[in-house]
Amino acid sequence: MIASNIELGMRVRVLTNGMTALVVGQPEYYRPRASLIRIKYENSTRFEYMIDNNLELLPTEEQYPAYGGTHKREDSF
Repeated sequence: MIASNIELGMRVRVLTNGMTALVVGQPEYYRPRASLIRIKYENSTRFEYMIDNNLELLPTEEQYPAYGGTHKREDSF
């Protein structure tokens, strides 16, 4: 995935573990061909920095309404 396509609040799939996460930080410089993206895993308190090449944007219909999708946030309490 290209780091310039990433926006805060987008839902992504982490290719290394197949989990769904939410982008919570702007891309940060790592190497000329890679950026670090801060993510938060859904239904978890875990945050990580992930290399943009290991992330895949979910399809538009699986994004939140602000990004043209129909996904609703699930409250976990």
